[in-house]
Amino acid sequence: MSTTHVVVKKAMVSSTARDLPEHRKQVMDACQRQTFFPMMMEHLPASDAEAISASIAMVDQAEVYIGVYAYRYGYVPAGHSISVTEMEYNRAVERKIPRLIFIMGKNHPVTIDDVEMGEAAEKLKVFKDKIGKENIVNFFSSPEELRSFVLNSLSQLPKDEGVEFRYHYVSDIPAPPEPYIAHPYVLSQAKGLIGRQAELNLLTDWFTGKNGLGGVRIFNVVAIGGMGKSALTWKWFNEIAPQQPCPLMAGRMWWSFYESDANFENFIIRALAYVGRISIEESQKMPPGQREEKLLSILDREPHLLVLDGLERILIAYARIDAAHFTDDDYDNKQLISLPKPKGFPNRKKKHSSTAAN
Repeated sequence: MSTTHVVVKKAMVSSTARDLPEHRKQVMDACQRQTFFPMMMEHLPASDAEAISASIAMVDQAEVYIGVYAYRYGYVPAGHSISVTEMEYNRAVERKIPRLIFIMGKNHPVTIDDVEMGEAAEKLKVFKDKIGKENIVNFFSSPEELRSFVLNSLSQLPKDEGVEFRYHYVSDIPAPPEPYIAHPYVLSQAKGLIGRQAELNLLTDWFTGKNGLGGVRIFNVVAIGGMGKSALTWKWFNEIAPQQPCPLMAGRMWWSFYESDANFENFIIRALAYVGRISIEESQKMPPGQREEKLLSILDREPHLLVLDGLERILIAYARIDAAHFTDDDYDNKQLISLPKPKGFPNRKKKHSSTAAN
C-alpha cells in the first residue's frame, strides 16, 4: 500500500537584486503559492568568498533553478571573470536540475540606472545568448506577468509518484450565504487600495441594477496587466458588495485561475458543491456535462455573485479563428499553450449567472 505525504521543494531564485526587487518579490510569492521554498541571495554573507560558497550551496540544495534576467550582468567578485549570477546558472547546469528561465522583454519599462554599459553589457549579451541556446525562455513585460509565468512553469514540473503537492490554498466550502473564498487575494496592494472610486461605483451599480444596468448578468473588468484589477475587485467583493441591498446574495464566491490547480473543471466541481450544498465527492461523481447543467440551473434559480479572477488564463486557449469548432478532444496543451487543459470547458455559449469576471 502506497503512502501519500506532503513535501515542500526548494527553488533557487537567481537574479541581480539591485534592479529587480519587485520582480523578486513576485517570484517569491509564486514559489510559496506552489509550495516551493524560495532560496534567495538576500540572506547571503557579506564577504565575497562566503557569498560565492553560500550561493553555490543554495543551488546544490535546490530541486529547481529559477533565473530572472534584465539588463544588468551582476556582481563579479574580485579574482573572478564571471558574475555570481552566472556562477549560479552554471552550477544548475552541472547538476542537471530543471531550469526555468525568464528574461525581461523589450516592452518592459526600464530606467538608465537599470542598464549596465561597457564590459558588463558585453558579458551579459554573451550570457543571454548562451541561456537562449540552452533553455526555453519566457519574456516578461511586468513584475505581475513574471509572477504568472513562474506560477504556470512551476505547475508544469513533473510530479513525484506518491507525493501530494498542495498547489494553492485549499479552503473548506461553507454553506451559503457565507462567502466561499477559494483562493484569497494576498498581494499587498489589496490592503490599501487608493482611489478607483468610479470603478467601485460602477461595480455597485451593476450589482444593484442601477443606471440602466439591471438585467446585466456578467461584468468584465478588463485592463492590461499590473493595473490592479484583482485588488479593485477584491476590495469591492469583501467590503462593498456585502453592504448592498441586492437579491444577488444567495451566496458569493471568489475563485482565482492564477492558482495552478484552479482549472475550469475544479471550479465547476467546487462551485456546484457550494451553491448546491453538496459534498465535493458528490459533485466529482457527476459527468462533466451534468455538473455544468446542474450548476447553471441552480444559478438561474438562486443567483449568486461569482468572481473569477484571472479568467483569461482559461479563455486564451480558445482565442483562435476556429474556436467555434474546437472541441476539448482537440486540445493539445503542448502545442497550443503551456497551461493545464481546462477539462469540461463548454464549447457552446450559455447564459451564466451573475459573475464579476476579472
